[in-house]
Parts: sequence; C-alpha cells; structure tokens
Amino acid sequence: MELKNKVSLITGAGQGIGEGIAQVLASHGSKVMIVDLNGESAMRVAKKINALFPNSAEYFEADLTDSKAIKSMIQATFSKFKKLDCICNNAAASKGLGPVENYSLEEVQATLDLTFISLWKCLQIEIQSLKEQSIPASIVNISSNSAIKGYAFNSIYAASKAAVNNLTQSVAKEVARNGIRVNAVSPGTINTPGVKQYFEAEPKAKEMLEKSSLLRRIGEPEEIGELVSFLLSERSSFITGQVISVDGGSSIN
Repeated sequence: MELKNKVSLITGAGQGIGEGIAQVLASHGSKVMIVDLNGESAMRVAKKINALFPNSAEYFEADLTDSKAIKSMIQATFSKFKKLDCICNNAAASKGLGPVENYSLEEVQATLDLTFISLWKCLQIEIQSLKEQSIPASIVNISSNSAIKGYAFNSIYAASKAAVNNLTQSVAKEVARNGIRVNAVSPGTINTPGVKQYFEAEPKAKEMLEKSSLLRRIGEPEEIGELVSFLLSERSSFITGQVISVDGGSSIN
C-alpha cells in the first residue's frame, strides 16, 4: 500500500485514463478526489471506487479553465480530507482536426486553453497550496507521445503537450527545494472509450497501432495509473523533472 495515508487529487478523472489512474491510486491506499467537467461522470467513478475501497473517494465538478473553480477544487479537497499529498493533472482536450493550414484561431486557442493553459492555472494554485502545507508532495502531469513524435492532423494538441513537458521540467526546477517533485507521464495509444469508438469506425487503425508497439498491443488506463502511483509515492523520492513514456515501446519503434 505505497500510498497509504496519502490524499490524491486527479483531474479529468470521469473516464478513460483519469478514471484508471484514480482506481489504481485508491487500490494502493490513497484517498482520492475525482475531478471532472462532467459531474455525473465524476460521481460515477467515485461510487465505483467506494464500492471497492469504502470511504476512499469524493468527487468535484470543475471547469479547469476557471481559476475560481480550481481554487474551489483545492478547498473541497482540504475540507474533505484535511490535506493534499499527491496531484495528477490529467484533464485535456483537443478542438479541431485536420491539416495545420485549416485550423482556425478559435480552435487553436480552445486547444491551448483546455490542454496547456488550464494545466498552468492548476499548477499555480496547486503549488501555492502545497507550499503552504510545508510537507513533501508530488505532482504528475499527463502528457502524450504526440509531444515526442508529433501528431499529423492534430498538430496543435501535440504542440500543447510539448509545452506541458517543458513546463513540467521548468516547474520541477523551481519547487524542488520546497520538497515538491514534478514529473510527467507520456501515454501511447491507450484503450479509452474514445479510442474504442475510433477502432469501431476504423478497424484497420487498431491493427496498425498494435503493430507500432513493440509489445504488439494497446495499453490499458490502469497501466498508466501504475506509473503515476509510483511517481506520486515516496518510492520515487529521487525522481523529478522527468517525462516517462508508457507506450509498449512505440516511441522507439
């Protein structure tokens, strides 16, 4: 139980990778605050976790483009659990697909707002709160392999995640002396609801992406959660400022 007596906050945890992360953190003993723009989804995940690990989960609905909502999210966590040890910033979204020359400025701004600027806002408020506690803490930002290899026809999302990687490393340098570690996890293709829908529409894409992995399969959300759990725990006490891929080897294939 590497996260026993810890409190973890996970954004974008109403489904997919965020849900998988929250479940794994709870399985390792952490109390978890499930945050999502969709309050019903967040409530569903919290109920699911509590059925497995009683009194482990609470949920909160928040629009993370709004700094007031982020502050309320932190306040709700402290109100429920009295402290905050671990944070996983997972929430992100892409608006607009296609050739770079076809993107509108509105689509670019929306993707930056949802994927990078909201994370920057979260980090500002989260770090201030963690510093006020004066206890060791750990943050994991969820990136994407698109930041490493590029992502044709989804270029702005890829660029936003590349900014997340650099922000992770820069902030890690700033807060290390405060006892706060900051890392990023970079998923490859993961079996989320959105990916499943894509494979239903494009069956050949599944075979192609499986072949792109050295392990010849698609990853599961819980496999992201296991690395996040390690990085949030004290077992990774000498790791900070790193961007680590969980992708079955696709980034080197």
